[in-house]
Amino acid sequence: MSNTTEQFYVMEYLPDDAGSPYFMDKEWDPELPDYDIFTAPPKSTDFSPAYRLKASATQLDGDFLISDNLVSFDFLRLCEEYLVHSIHIPVDISLLRKKKPGKEYYLFFLLDYIEILDREKSDYTISQDVESGLLNTPESRGLDKTYYDTIDLFIVKKEIKNNLFFCQELSKPVCSWSFKEKFEMLGLKGVDFKSIDENFKYDAWAGW
Repeated sequence: MSNTTEQFYVMEYLPDDAGSPYFMDKEWDPELPDYDIFTAPPKSTDFSPAYRLKASATQLDGDFLISDNLVSFDFLRLCEEYLVHSIHIPVDISLLRKKKPGKEYYLFFLLDYIEILDREKSDYTISQDVESGLLNTPESRGLDKTYYDTIDLFIVKKEIKNNLFFCQELSKPVCSWSFKEKFEMLGLKGVDFKSIDENFKYDAWAGW
């Protein structure tokens, strides 16, 4: 299924007091490999074929637990429908009080890392190295990507056709309008969608 609109949305975790916990301690068996999803996708060969997880929650029913890299089977089916490239590994989850979630869950990592900012039409500031004063870009410092301090006007490139991917500029998952609509139509939960429109702004230091 291809994207038919230029509207994209940042996907952020939306916790509640029920099945999308604000935080939960996690004990993995076997332990997860080391990885840094903010620079590149992990390698599928580094993972075991299946995992067990003890989670410090009494209820779990969110469909995309972004900070925990967990998705439900329904979310995974949606990704398959939209031809999303990902690593997904089954996880047997045990909750507090010997409970089990009502949904099947998978460890989940996006594989498409895409730069979507139209630099000619957008308004932004690239961060600089404090010591050298050089721009934090692949060209100036040999980095993996360009790092931005602020983006005050974010215009998305017109050629983007992916429906769900890891946005390099924002270091967050971003989806198409079509993917968002289907997510909501299916009644999936656990995600807050922020439109990348004329009012959208990015500040790397916000919240610090």
